[in-house]
Order: sequence, then C-alpha cells, then structure tokens
Amino acid sequence: MSAARTFAFIAESYPPDLKNMRGILFTAFVLAGCASVLVDNKQGQGKDSAAASGTYSITTLYDGDTGSRERAAKWLDTEARNICASDYTLISEETVPIMNYLGEVTDSRLIWKIKCLQQTERANAP
Repeated sequence: MSAARTFAFIAESYPPDLKNMRGILFTAFVLAGCASVLVDNKQGQGKDSAAASGTYSITTLYDGDTGSRERAAKWLDTEARNICASDYTLISEETVPIMNYLGEVTDSRLIWKIKCLQQTERANAP
C-alpha cells in the first residue's frame, strides 16, 4: 500500500466533521484552564491572607541616579500609607540588583515588607 493510499485510508476513518471536534476539544481545554483559576487559594496564600494579617510586600525599581533610591523609598512610603489607610510598620527592606547579560547592574528592585497598624496600635505607637 502506497503512502498516498495509506493517508487517504486514515483520512476516511476520521469523522467527516473534524473541525467541530477540534473546536470542542479547544473549548474543553479553555474551560479546564478557567476552572483552575476559580479554585480557592491555599491557606496562607493569595490576596485574602495578606488583608487578614495586615502584612504586605510592595516593590519598586530605581536606577543609579543621584537620589533615586530616596525617591523610591518615598514612593514606597506613600504606597504603604495608601494600602494601610494610615500608619504601618516596616518589617523588612531588601534591595535586589537587576543585571544585564554582561553582569552589570542596570537597575535595582527595592522591596518592603510592611504590617499595617490597627487603630489601637496607632494610638500607642511612639
């Protein structure tokens, strides 16, 4: 049996409406992907756990210009106040360098981990 005849035989054995079958399979994969997004987050992960504990991580980038790190810290302070709607405590601060393919530092990422103060803690804060 030649290759052309084998291909013709295989093509005849498939359902005549293969495009609909591909559409149905594609739809099934898309719906399966959407269903995985709707699954609840594990405890300790996701946006609800941060809001419940009042602990957040915020990030910004800065370059090597004079005063750029101070401007980034001022921006993070403003963001922290907006997130907490008032005062907060800085838990940790981390600077991560961003390097190009030559190994040169082009920018840096400033990461703050903050904890929002409750109303009673705000009154007692020094």
